[in-house]
Formats: sequence, structure tokens, C-alpha cells
Amino acid sequence: MKKQSVIKRFIILLLVCGLLAACNTSKQKEEQGMEQSKVENPCAQTKKLTPDETFTENSRGSKQLFGSPYSYEMWTDGGNNNKLIWYGPDQGGGAAFRTEWNNPNIYLGRVGLYWGNGGKYTQYKNIFVDFNYTRSGRGTAGSHSYIGIYGWSRNPDASNPDERLIEYYIVEDWYGNQWNSDTTPVNTSTTKGSVKGTFSVDGAAYNVVVNTRKQEPSIDGRTTFTQYFSIRQTPRQCGTISVTEHFKKWEEMGLPLGNMYEAKFLVEAGSGIGWFDASYLAFRQED
Repeated sequence: MKKQSVIKRFIILLLVCGLLAACNTSKQKEEQGMEQSKVENPCAQTKKLTPDETFTENSRGSKQLFGSPYSYEMWTDGGNNNKLIWYGPDQGGGAAFRTEWNNPNIYLGRVGLYWGNGGKYTQYKNIFVDFNYTRSGRGTAGSHSYIGIYGWSRNPDASNPDERLIEYYIVEDWYGNQWNSDTTPVNTSTTKGSVKGTFSVDGAAYNVVVNTRKQEPSIDGRTTFTQYFSIRQTPRQCGTISVTEHFKKWEEMGLPLGNMYEAKFLVEAGSGIGWFDASYLAFRQED
């Protein structure tokens, strides 16, 4: 009996120790997860980065960046003197890139998340983008320019055929042209369309602009589609963008996105000669 009692106590002790170990492991994982969700101030990330890959031709769609969760796309409407330089998965947050253009027409270079035929944004965790960059001066991007978050989505249930394909922008900064400057944000002279409303997030007000493009280039070839713009009224070159908050605000305004195609950090120039260089760029997805 004595021997059985000792064995029982030993088994109970093992079970208790196992339970405590499991609890500690769970706590450690939780703490590690919380730690991973914290990032250093992106505005303090100014380390010079070393190029990993250089692209000089149109990507002809979104292309995966090897060894990372990110994809890139480079597109030009004429002109071949452009490049997109990715700094690789282990530098500057993993999405950091430099881009240069010497282009007679529109240039777009972007890096970020690609889903293709994805689901609604509510099926994903909340998206945040931490960024820090320098760029060429105002007026180096021709007729129009946008820096910020960019993507496409499809909304096949829209009653209006023009709203079944959507191109969207969250504009944080611009290079300036005849319509805008350091103190005058991008407006409908550049975007066309009309202002749908205004909301505040990430420490600033954003004007929401809606526009329809007729038979223009898109991810589905030349077609008609709707554009959504959130345009920050005070430009910045570093900080955090609460991307999903814009999606929510648009939906509240009656501007649904539908099924997500991509969410990338974009540099768009309407011709000109200029450059953009990110020392830090990272996408975070959190509950």
C-alpha cells in the first residue's frame, strides 16, 4: 500500500509539474507574440540599406519577392529608364525599397501584400504599415503624384457595373506639381471625382474622394472602374498607417471594397525625374 501511495503521489506531482510547464509555455508564447507586435518607432529607422534585387522592366503583374511574404509590381505607361530596388527580407522591415524614374508618362512602383482572388478585408487581421523614407523634391513627379497605400479589389455584387472593380489609395505624401505643394494637399484637380467626406485617424484628417475612370488600364485590362482615395491633409514621411481603419471608414460611407486583390506601399509619378528611398517599411497584421 505504501508503495502504491508513493507512486500515486509521484504521478500527481508529474501531472502538476506538466500543467505548470504548459501554463508557463503558453504565457511565454503570449509574451513573445505581444513583443513581436511591438515595433520600434519607424521615424527613428534611418539605417542605410544594401540593395538585394534590382528590377528594371515592367513586372507584368504582381510578382513574389523570394524569401518574404511580400510581392512587388512595377508598371510604366511608356519609358524604360526606371528601376525598383528591393532591400531584401532581412533589412528595413522586409518590405523596404528604393525606386527611381525618368519617365515621359505614368510610373508606379509598389511592394506589399498580394492575395489575388482574396476574401473581404474582414477575413484578415487588422493591417498596419510602419514606414520611413526620403525622396526627391517637390515637383519631380510631373502632372500628379501619390505616396502611400494602394491596391485593387473586386465587388461583384455591386448593382452599378462601374463599382465592381475598385482601385484604392491612402495618400500620405506627394511630390507636388502645378496643383499642390507642401501646404496644399492633393485635391480633385488631380484625382478628379468628388469629396465624399472627411475622417480622422493616425493623428490627421483625411478627405475621401470617389472617382470613376472610363476604359482605363487596370488589373483586368482596359475597363471602367471606381477609385477611392483617402488623402491626408498634412503630409508625412514616416509613421504608422492604420490601413484597415480606412477600409472601415469607407464602408461606413457606403463605399465597400468587396474581395481583396492587394495592399501595397505605392510610389506613383505622373512623369518627371525623381526617386524614393525607404529605410524602413513593414506590414503588420494584428487582432
